[in-house]
Amino acid sequence: MKRKTKSERNQIELYFEWWLNDLKAAGYVKEYVREPEKFSVLPTAPYGRYKRFKTKLKEREEFNLFPKIDYTCDYKITWTKEGEYIFYEKVDHGFTFLFGKPLFVAHDVVSPENGVYDTISYVDVKPTTSAVRQGAKASTSHTFPLKARMLWEHHGIFINKCVPIPMSGTGFNSALFTQSFVPVRYLTTDGGKQQRKIKWSYKLMQNYINERVGYMNNLMRNTK
Repeated sequence: MKRKTKSERNQIELYFEWWLNDLKAAGYVKEYVREPEKFSVLPTAPYGRYKRFKTKLKEREEFNLFPKIDYTCDYKITWTKEGEYIFYEKVDHGFTFLFGKPLFVAHDVVSPENGVYDTISYVDVKPTTSAVRQGAKASTSHTFPLKARMLWEHHGIFINKCVPIPMSGTGFNSALFTQSFVPVRYLTTDGGKQQRKIKWSYKLMQNYINERVGYMNNLMRNTK
């Protein structure tokens, strides 16, 4: 079910799009869509109750004991084959990732328009936990882990939590830009007129790709 309106894009979502734009230009991402669709996490929980009358027999009516729970991811990424194992790896119950947990977990999803399978990652973009504690706007930070787990358990859908940049002095070991690469656009300030002062060691995209491919090749040579 498509959303009629979209929320206002925040700053860290903008940074994430810059990262995706570099991948798209290099041929690793086919396309990406912001707030693409709504998932049903849990349906309503109907229950019955009696309506009683003075002049006629009671009647049973149904009401919702609990409302339905829906979830809308921030981004849907459609990958190309070239990015497999470098930026994403496909997931399925009972299988094992070949090179540890990937940057993004992906699914093969059939297109309702043409019946062709696309490789898709669903992404929820968040600030660091420390930034949320200090007042960053992230209204779904507390409910997201529960919804993500229920989508996986009940529907087999994996939602990737993505923290693009370190914030409030945390995230230097786990943020996307420190785990992978910094997009070229992020090297200058948001206004695009000055060089940005980046307070962590970073790589550009091709450096990250070279390191990742080298790591995978060494792992395959040294293990059975």
